[in-house]
Amino acid sequence: MKRAIDILLKAILSLILLLPVVGLTGLMPPPTQDLYNTPEAFRFIETLNEIRYVSIIMAGVHVVALVCLWTRRTALAALLILPITVNVVGFHAFLDGGLLTAGAMLGNVMLLINACFLWQNRREYAPLVARTS
Repeated sequence: MKRAIDILLKAILSLILLLPVVGLTGLMPPPTQDLYNTPEAFRFIETLNEIRYVSIIMAGVHVVALVCLWTRRTALAALLILPITVNVVGFHAFLDGGLLTAGAMLGNVMLLINACFLWQNRREYAPLVARTS
């Protein structure tokens, strides 16, 4: 049962991680004002899309995380996407009207799944925070 849940969570997270990669290829339409709850949020996203640097880096990180996720390196994948997850949730919490808006749902799901994988692999992170003499 645990294995089936892990596979389901990996599949859902994979679909979420593929969105920026697909968006970078131009297969998705550019964002419009009606997708955001505040004008500031839309301006922020527009600026990121104009620069494209962040989108390219983020898509690259997502591809690496996807490879790690499906090659038994879930602990590494969870660490790789943690900063992106925190930024997505922070964007919706502070710029886009809160975490209970429709636009924030994918970020919330991403946060919950990432937290689940971080918790499952917490023993693997122990050497990263262990004191060395």
